[in-house]
Amino acid sequence: MEEVKSLTLKPREERRLQRGHLWVYRNELERDPLLPDGAVVDVFTDARRFVGRGFYQAAGGIAARLLSRRQEEIDEGFFRARLAAAQAWRARIFPGEDVYRMVFGESDGLPGLVVDRYGPLAVAHAACAFYRRFQEALLPLLGEIAGVRGVIVEMQGTRAHHGEVHTPLEVAMEGVRLELDLREAQKTGLFLDQRWNSREIRRYAAGAAVLDGHCYHGIWTCHAALGGAAAVTAVDTSAPAVEQARRNAALNGVTDKCTFHCGDVEELLKANQYDVVVLDPPAFAKSRAQTKKALSRYQALNTNAMKALAPGGILITSSCSHFVSAEEFLEVLKRAAAAAHRQTWLLGMHGAAPDHPVLVQMPETRYLKCAMMRVGDKG
Repeated sequence: MEEVKSLTLKPREERRLQRGHLWVYRNELERDPLLPDGAVVDVFTDARRFVGRGFYQAAGGIAARLLSRRQEEIDEGFFRARLAAAQAWRARIFPGEDVYRMVFGESDGLPGLVVDRYGPLAVAHAACAFYRRFQEALLPLLGEIAGVRGVIVEMQGTRAHHGEVHTPLEVAMEGVRLELDLREAQKTGLFLDQRWNSREIRRYAAGAAVLDGHCYHGIWTCHAALGGAAAVTAVDTSAPAVEQARRNAALNGVTDKCTFHCGDVEELLKANQYDVVVLDPPAFAKSRAQTKKALSRYQALNTNAMKALAPGGILITSSCSHFVSAEEFLEVLKRAAAAAHRQTWLLGMHGAAPDHPVLVQMPETRYLKCAMMRVGDKG
């Protein structure tokens, strides 16, 4: 085992970490020892009390991520135990299913690592050099999960395969059949966090004219059509995503109800009226400095959506920017309603599905906000 280096915190900087947070910020260190990227480190208070074992990051504001509260060896046995615990939770919440987020970073004790499962295939993604160093151990361990026959690992711009990797493949999730081509998909493939939220559209879809903004692979589109929508318009700025959504609609036998459009959702909102509008944009705030601009963009987009809804219509709108809090997002929706001169009622505010568990001590793991609203006539 390599020598474990030490990081020492400034006085009183350990409190947040001792309460369960897993990130050590660079400005909390007594000094930055400039270690190799991904090196295993022990973190100590200024009084030399052990705080946790983790790995060092050479760049960015986060100097280290904690892996354990014990000085245990970080080896194959460590990874096997963490992966087994993560898989056991998914088997409990999704019994008999084989599409889910298998590892959700910090929440599963493997900070910075994301693993999604699509039937016989596991897809891992990490930007941390630490996981690149342990890649040869992780690949076969992921392949040991029951039913997994192939693994794809994407780390720091490189891609490695293990076992049987066939793409495209067809999977099923929450009653929707989906084709997935991992040669074109973003990051680990599908966006699985909305799996329980997207099926809720069936409550409101019967006989409705639906707009699925930012449709990506068309999961909301398929749920709406299967739920009895009269017509569904799916729009995305990505031409490959729109074509994939079209293929998924065909897989589910709902092509006759669906129209697909590659372009800007706001153009359609300004030109048409709908009974149900879904907005699921990419993260507008990818850093804290972008938050103010992001809030303005969310407000403009949701104002246009409320104006486009028939009285009594349903708006399902999301933010996946973890720098935008649920309270800030609700304030944006309130301002959008005022700008659109529409009364609104909040039917529910939802987060990600439980395969994306929120670590209470780390609010950063609670990133998704999905508001379901009824929009009335002009107030």
